[in-house]
Amino acid sequence: MYDVVDFLLNTQLGLNSPDWVVMLISHLIVVGMLFVVAPLQVLFLTYYERRAIARMQDRVGPNRVGYEGLLQPIADGVKMFTKEDIVPESADKRVHLLAPIVTAAPVMYMFAVLPWGPNMIAVDLPTGLLFFFAISSISTVGLLMAGWASNNKFALLGAMRAVAQVVSYEIPALLSLLFAVMFAGSMSLMAIVEAQGGLFISTTDVPSVPDLGLGWFVFTPVGFLAFVCFFIAALAEGERTPFDIPEADSEIVAGYMTEYSGMKFALFYLAQYILNFLLCAITATIFFGGWQGPGVAWLVNQSLSADNPAGNPVYNVLAGMLGTFYLLAKTYTFFFVMVALRGAFPRLRIDQLMNFGWKFLIPLTMINILSAALWLAITRWGTAQGFSIIEFAGEPGNLVRWVIAFAVTLVINVAAYWFLARLNVQDHVARQAALAAGWLAVSPPRSA
Repeated sequence: MYDVVDFLLNTQLGLNSPDWVVMLISHLIVVGMLFVVAPLQVLFLTYYERRAIARMQDRVGPNRVGYEGLLQPIADGVKMFTKEDIVPESADKRVHLLAPIVTAAPVMYMFAVLPWGPNMIAVDLPTGLLFFFAISSISTVGLLMAGWASNNKFALLGAMRAVAQVVSYEIPALLSLLFAVMFAGSMSLMAIVEAQGGLFISTTDVPSVPDLGLGWFVFTPVGFLAFVCFFIAALAEGERTPFDIPEADSEIVAGYMTEYSGMKFALFYLAQYILNFLLCAITATIFFGGWQGPGVAWLVNQSLSADNPAGNPVYNVLAGMLGTFYLLAKTYTFFFVMVALRGAFPRLRIDQLMNFGWKFLIPLTMINILSAALWLAITRWGTAQGFSIIEFAGEPGNLVRWVIAFAVTLVINVAAYWFLARLNVQDHVARQAALAAGWLAVSPPRSA
């Protein structure tokens, strides 16, 4: 954006604007676009989910307001603005007011480090990946505040469920992303995307492969297993089915949102959908190349930049548009998977949720880190690093080493999955047998 604004102001209009003016205008444009895009995304995603779920359940869905119901999200927004804000008399009114703000505000900051296209990022932090998930964790405080301030048992139970669930599943989520930091050698999200150039094989592993923007990490056994683990953890963090336990309507009304109405409720709704959109976007960025795709690298080479002053700024716009299209297409695909899971699977019990996270996902992601280390050793190390055992396969960065690394990590990850699945099944069978035999005590239900 800086290069385009500088070209328009100083080259086309001849204003000789100082750098700080160009930087300020470019940042204002980016921030303005983000604050427009986020609410529009929520409008689209709510309509998209309701229509898709309706089709899966042999219904029509919203179809009365506007053509095919396209204006239904706007009608819902107007309804939220006009509904009365009801606060329980015994609630902590200040905390009750602050809770939706604390939940929604941090989510907007997550847009700051998300790369939309080549050089299209608000702030390219060296620790962008860490910033993204550190900021997302703050929203959990807002959920706890909402449950506590409402002075309602259902709300407090939902808040405690939300905190336990998010904390438990942030661990496998972050462990599953460590491989990307190891592969790219950076926590910058832009650097992670740029490391996924190539053709089914990343150019960081085999530099000689053609760069068609298809060297996605998911095409490796390490990346595929990490993707599955991360996406499951993302479902839990975003409170999507089958992990929508904190707001289980059949059990605890609406969880931490029980005592909220009007725009306070809408803020929780807004934060949740934006968070799910961003989780889908980060999944596409880390595992599926983000804005990478056929044609983007060629357009970038023809565009105007500091390294290519003779380039055409039209190619900057085209590269950004194509990269953004690739990112959004992948993001919406993952959101459709979230919608499909909601229509296909029932809600888990809280004990099933915790057992799956702590006894299966976390050990699996830790083993995957070992596989990632072996991948790097096989593809990039040699005698200089004390790994001369692989010298028979040739110099680092050739195709033979990549095939060996693929085979070794595939065997390790499949064996780890089989072993952990078998171990958990045996544990479940043993517990059921103990319950049937009366060896484990079960608390009787309380009388009314």
